[in-house]
Amino acid sequence: MTEQQRERTKQSFIVGSLTSSAGVFLSKAIGLFYMVPFTALATEENMAFYSAPYSYYSILLQICSAGIPFAAAAVIAKYASRNDWKTVMLARKISKGILCVSGFVFAVMFALLSGVLSRSTLGPLAEPQDILIMQKSFMILSLALFLVPLLSSYRSFYQGLKDLRVYADSQVIEQLGRVISLLGLGFIAVRILHMASIYAVYMAVLATSIGAMIAIFFYDRYDRRNIGHYRRLARAQERSTVESTELLKEILIFGLPFLIGSIVGNSQQLVNTRYFVNVATELGMPYADAKLLYGIIQLQCDKLTSIPQVLGMGFSAGIVPYMTIALETKNYTQLRRNVRECLETTLFIGMPVCFIMLVLARPVYYVMYGGANLDYGEICLQVAAVLALVTTITPICSSMMMTLKLRKESIIYLCCGFLIKAATFYPMMKYTGYTGAITSSIFCSLSIIYLDLAKLSSKFGVSYRQTGVYFLRILTACLAMNGGFAILRILGFTITEASRLKALIQLGVYGIVGMVIYLAAANMLKIPQGIFRKSLKEIADPYISRLRRRS
Repeated sequence: MTEQQRERTKQSFIVGSLTSSAGVFLSKAIGLFYMVPFTALATEENMAFYSAPYSYYSILLQICSAGIPFAAAAVIAKYASRNDWKTVMLARKISKGILCVSGFVFAVMFALLSGVLSRSTLGPLAEPQDILIMQKSFMILSLALFLVPLLSSYRSFYQGLKDLRVYADSQVIEQLGRVISLLGLGFIAVRILHMASIYAVYMAVLATSIGAMIAIFFYDRYDRRNIGHYRRLARAQERSTVESTELLKEILIFGLPFLIGSIVGNSQQLVNTRYFVNVATELGMPYADAKLLYGIIQLQCDKLTSIPQVLGMGFSAGIVPYMTIALETKNYTQLRRNVRECLETTLFIGMPVCFIMLVLARPVYYVMYGGANLDYGEICLQVAAVLALVTTITPICSSMMMTLKLRKESIIYLCCGFLIKAATFYPMMKYTGYTGAITSSIFCSLSIIYLDLAKLSSKFGVSYRQTGVYFLRILTACLAMNGGFAILRILGFTITEASRLKALIQLGVYGIVGMVIYLAAANMLKIPQGIFRKSLKEIADPYISRLRRRS
């Protein structure tokens, strides 16, 4: 492969992953900013009734859908690279059937277990009315367990074909539909019909299903315009397809490790959901405070930290077809390069975002959620910012391990991480307070990252020396950015002392100044030149020229 071909492959890999990340980012950004009006409608006291069902929902969604879409995408990428379009179309059909059946089964199960899950989440001190409210939220959310796996069947097909733009577009459309429904229905229920504020939570939970249905309609239209091309290729193919039983076995064998990995990887959220209120009250915290803090950690801080985590989601999706092909063709040089590019690009984009949340935790929380419970929010967000960085990297490492057929080891490492989470949860809560729930998750993710990267190094000879150098340079650029923040404070930009509108403007100034300093420092330290083989000016020039032509 020539240097030009290697550069083109690198760019397509990074662009594809960043395109996927961009879709997740926009959907997460939309999901973040709805929290301000939604909290006003539902009130902070009801946030636990919104966040707790989603923790269990995420686990069940992983069980019924997470493994199959990734497996289907990898299998489709494999046979598409061989121009075996009959097998590609058969893989699409099989994966869609599996996801529809499993989604229906788990939706019914979720509804039937809603009472048990509600009582275990709120603990023995919970009031009967709270349990009933939580149970209703579980039951409404069960519909999404059928619809979202169906949506995933469309996404996995086009992901395997490297059509990551429609993958990204569907995420934005799904989130837009969800947020518009959430706020619109909540406003009608609470402000127009004067129903209790908890009905804003019910509408928010229902909006998950509405958003999924809108995205399914979008994919159905896209599918009708594009699927004909692949069907014609399949009809023109002379050689026979892989037997359906063999293909089913391949998808299940490939998907089972993804499935187990997803369950174990997300189980730390389940530990928080199942035990936080119970342990906090056992250690002397009033029930109302424990329920409030659970909502702050699991919902409000989680919404903020999900912004950098989109890189993990985007690269986890983007690397599957590229690494599958690199492994199939035994192009280990490209494979090692892909591993480093994933990590370095994620650090370059994700670290400054997490750093901003760490050093500006109080003003960020104030702008988003107001002055109520600001002390709690500041402390939780500071620790959660560190968690955001490691949980951005963790799914990328796990996805690389799964794609490169190190599935057994990946599952073992995820189990080790979960055991660390479970073992440290109670002592961290006891000796460091409520932030111990977040700290134990940090220990969990760090252990998984270390074990995954060590295995990739020993198996494929991946060296992280260069990545470590970039990490230190990026950290230096972040510290330079913090110097700019210090100057702004001296100039009187004390955000939490202003009105929220003024605070938002001042926070925007912080963000612009910080990113300018970060990018200037990064360019001086030659970080983008090393990662992307281009300076920031060379990266920006095509976009500037395009804007000039349009104007």
